[in-house]
Amino acid sequence: MGSYRAKKRLGQNFLESQIIIDKLMEVIAPQRGERIIEIGPGRGALTLSLASAKAQIATVEYDKDLIGYLSKLLRGYDNVEIIHADFLKYEPAYKSFKLVGNIPYNITSPVIEWAVAHSDSITAAYLMVQKEMADRLGSAPGSKSWCPMAIFTQLHFDIDICFDVAAKHFRPPPKVISAVIRLTPREPAAIEDYGHFERLVRTSFGHRRKTLVNNLVPELTADRQKVVEALGSLGLTEKARAEQISTGHFLALTKLLAKHNIFRV
Repeated sequence: MGSYRAKKRLGQNFLESQIIIDKLMEVIAPQRGERIIEIGPGRGALTLSLASAKAQIATVEYDKDLIGYLSKLLRGYDNVEIIHADFLKYEPAYKSFKLVGNIPYNITSPVIEWAVAHSDSITAAYLMVQKEMADRLGSAPGSKSWCPMAIFTQLHFDIDICFDVAAKHFRPPPKVISAVIRLTPREPAAIEDYGHFERLVRTSFGHRRKTLVNNLVPELTADRQKVVEALGSLGLTEKARAEQISTGHFLALTKLLAKHNIFRV
């Protein structure tokens, strides 16, 4: 496999450090027979360790040039299924599984959205992502990192940053620091109209320099006074900005605005 070159267009940076693989194995803690789905095995460094732990693995690789290599590397393990597919279009056969992977930076957001969509089946997820993305996903109201993706993801998962990973542990080394995050499923909040909620949140963050009111009016509604009154009933002023608003307040604001039928069609 020495002649194989990582493909920049696929965002490939292969993990090669046994130190990091050992740390990953410690946090993933695979059990014999446990079902695990791996995103993008690459050269199979983590896959091999998972297979050796006797977990039941479905590893999904998009790059057809790696399939033959992986088949040879893992041919002694009947507990591994190698699947040549686009992970974002993949539908697991398992009803319950752990999700693991070193995620190409250019598809991190879609992978997180996939995890949210399959949160009912995921027992835990351990993902290597760009450090900046890890900080955003694990952020809280009042921080500059607070964003729609953090809000939508945290509705379904508790998020912890396990450890950072320096560029030197990859080939080729990326230009950024990575981090391993753990997503632990939580009971999602009951939302009467998720479409309204999502639209409210995304519109609220449309222009970070603007106040929440100025983002919502007139994009979401023309009724400025109703928005100001709704904020006031939640103890928020019209000078509030989206990055200061908690998920709970966004949920409550969605209900109040929907009650007055002021969402623009």
